[in-house]
Amino acid sequence: MSAPTRRTSAVAIGGGHGLARTLAALPEVVDEVTAVVTVADDGGSSGRLRRDLGVLPPGDLRMAVTAMARQRQLARLLQYRFPRGELGGHSLGNLVLVALQDLVGGDLQAALDELCRVLEVPGRVLPCTTTPVVLHGSTDDVEVRGQAAVASTPRLRRVWLEPDAPLAAPDVGPAIAAAELVVLGPGSLFTSLLPNLLVDGVAAALATTAAPVVLVANLREQPGETEGLGLRDHLDALRAHVPNLRIDVCVAHDGPPPKGVGEPLRGDELRGQVARVVTTDLLDGADGHDPRALAAVFADLLAGR
Repeated sequence: MSAPTRRTSAVAIGGGHGLARTLAALPEVVDEVTAVVTVADDGGSSGRLRRDLGVLPPGDLRMAVTAMARQRQLARLLQYRFPRGELGGHSLGNLVLVALQDLVGGDLQAALDELCRVLEVPGRVLPCTTTPVVLHGSTDDVEVRGQAAVASTPRLRRVWLEPDAPLAAPDVGPAIAAAELVVLGPGSLFTSLLPNLLVDGVAAALATTAAPVVLVANLREQPGETEGLGLRDHLDALRAHVPNLRIDVCVAHDGPPPKGVGEPLRGDELRGQVARVVTTDLLDGADGHDPRALAAVFADLLAGR
């Protein structure tokens, strides 16, 4: 009898649309994917549900589940957003996740595992922490409270969580330790990526995992929180908030400029800042990372190329 083939795994850390691109790519190159997702959101549908029902914000978690779902029709249904009426602005998937949590006695992880099972997700989605957190930010002149306010504030100097350094969810550290590849981003620097890295236990797990830790750089400046910041500034901000943060490889776009608002970011700014920089055309033809291009990069990194 032949020995069972060992299953390969990867972890992706972040939130929002950027993380969703990485999560669409990783199932093409590994057997199991774990998404570690920020829970600092307080805007839109997530913010309303958070305030009304006292739940952790479901939006980024729902987006991570649907990005990996093999049941694509059902995933599209869960992404539906009500356009008007009392439900106007709510995503159906946010409501379903909150309902599932209620049905399993309030256990968010159990609700996420059940949603992943129904949508045939090749892995899991974990909230980075189960502690309700509030994101704060400051510039040289002002302090702002809440993720939505931080996202719209330019020239940020610092962000922090309240409460300070909440504990990581129990399965986050073991997932990072067992992975063959760990991917940070892409996505909003101050409101999607850093809220994960500020959670107690995450940076320590990154420091000790045997997997390469890969940062996927954004394509362009983000109006508000990163306007005026180049990729070197992104890296400096990460290291200022998380001293000794381990990043082995940076992956950056090299090709036609994205079409969205904000100056394109240049990968050559990262030369000499990390051990390895990989530049290639990552653009999907419009304004986002192409999951197929990301999958090709991840496959090369897993193969040691």
